[in-house]
Amino acid sequence: MTSELLETAPVKLAPERHAWPMRLWLATPDWAFRVLGVAFFCSYLIYRTQKYWRYDFWQFVPYYKFSDGRMMLMPWVPVLVDLTFVLIALGFCLRLRPLRRADDGWMVGFTLFVAFAPLIPVELPTLAGLFSSQWQVACNKFLWPESISFTRVMLGSALVTLGNLIDLWGYTVLTRSFGIVPEARELKTTGPYRFVRHPVYLGQFIAQGGVWLFLAQLHIVWIAFYVIFVGLQLYRSKLEDRVLADAFGDEGRQWQERTFWFV
Repeated sequence: MTSELLETAPVKLAPERHAWPMRLWLATPDWAFRVLGVAFFCSYLIYRTQKYWRYDFWQFVPYYKFSDGRMMLMPWVPVLVDLTFVLIALGFCLRLRPLRRADDGWMVGFTLFVAFAPLIPVELPTLAGLFSSQWQVACNKFLWPESISFTRVMLGSALVTLGNLIDLWGYTVLTRSFGIVPEARELKTTGPYRFVRHPVYLGQFIAQGGVWLFLAQLHIVWIAFYVIFVGLQLYRSKLEDRVLADAFGDEGRQWQERTFWFV
């Protein structure tokens, strides 16, 4: 069940105590953030899903090539990733207004950076290709190994699949409470939220572990990237727990006490 919602307008804070970026943030109506979110994620979806109609989809499918030439294809991996972005875009369309707008500029900037951090290295070769094809090739070689063992492919793909399935479950239940910055909309206690406070983050930890620990180059840079990402997300989860506890009082704190999380 979910907590009773406050259908009144969000609490408005005195803008004069904030720097101009936060004054602009607080003055922007919620519908504008929905439009921006839908526009960004739908544009990113179009960019990602061109492989379905413009290019050969199978060129983008993870695979393992056996010594005898046979290939094992895993087409569900990119499909699951794309479905998570579909649900994020849907969440921006349907989400409720926050009970209180986030008004801490550092917290807003931090959470936005952490949310989009996993996209940076993945899209780095494409960005490098805008300047030089040689840069793009070099980035791809640094990011992805030319050959990979069967064990690493299986472990990496299994973790990416499991993590994205957990993400899809979490996003499906979250929908109207979806947000990138810590803001309270409603308290979700159904689905995976019965057991885990942050199932979407848990799914990301598992899926990103599959990418950076098994499918990417086995390099200290990518291992460190993964460890730092997990640490930042854990801190982000603490910020969200604080906001939910403040918004929902004893109900929020009791839910946090009976569900699992790492910190």
